[in-house]
Amino acid sequence: MELNFLLIADYANLSIDQKLNVMGIFESIQSAAFPMTHPEMYVVLRLEAGAAEYGRAFKLSVKLMDEDAGNSPVDLSFEVTVPTPPQRGSTVRVQPILRLSNTVFQKPGTYQLSVLVDGDEKGTLALYVHQFQPQNAA
Repeated sequence: MELNFLLIADYANLSIDQKLNVMGIFESIQSAAFPMTHPEMYVVLRLEAGAAEYGRAFKLSVKLMDEDAGNSPVDLSFEVTVPTPPQRGSTVRVQPILRLSNTVFQKPGTYQLSVLVDGDEKGTLALYVHQFQPQNAA
């Protein structure tokens, strides 16, 4: 099982014919005050499996941790089974899309999004959370 890509976006879905639609890919967010709540974001990833993994169930974990690894606003795990394609021998793509609502960030900094398959880290992505000073109206 290999991670083909990992991203965060404003919205994503899979069409009925398994086309991946992604809008608003981002790597940073900002807020004037902390803790802050981000209303909605989508974690999009694609895993590729070979013939030896057809029908195999595995534990997929997605974690988002702050720089100190002391705060984890996202820690999800679920089971996924690799489908058997109609044409044996071909690569299978598993494309989970995770909708995250009201994710709380306690402080600004660099957060790490990690994808693990059966406890083995397959890839990471940095999410930069910035604090900005609001402009005073004159």
